[in-house]
Amino acid sequence: ILMLTCGMLMVFSVALAEETTPETCANGAGTVVIGAVSGHKYCHSNKTMNWWNTVAWCDAIGKKLFNLNDCQCDGTKNCNSLCPELVITKNVGLYAWTSTIAPSATNAYYVRLSDGFIGLGGKGFRDSDNNALCK
Repeated sequence: ILMLTCGMLMVFSVALAEETTPETCANGAGTVVIGAVSGHKYCHSNKTMNWWNTVAWCDAIGKKLFNLNDCQCDGTKNCNSLCPELVITKNVGLYAWTSTIAPSATNAYYVRLSDGFIGLGGKGFRDSDNNALCK
């Protein structure tokens, strides 16, 4: 019985050891996510906010908002409306703002983190809220 109990404890210990707590950033207000192509660590806010607040949030933690030029498009990846660097499926919100502004200047681009799709949203205070993604 003792050996059986010890064996079960060892199996459960190994199983539980594989579950890790996500690495945090911004004094716990964000979660570290890793770029799918570069392996770079980004700080993803735990809360959604409008575009203006994401810029300020990244600045407050000494970082800059992710830019579409950071998508790691090198000609070998399909980058037509996609950002290969930001295909991140674990521990994050659905969308992240980028610092890339649309020609109209009233909109900014965001990335859907489940598949890297690039969309366009209003950056005003009452427009859609996404998470910040700082580099």
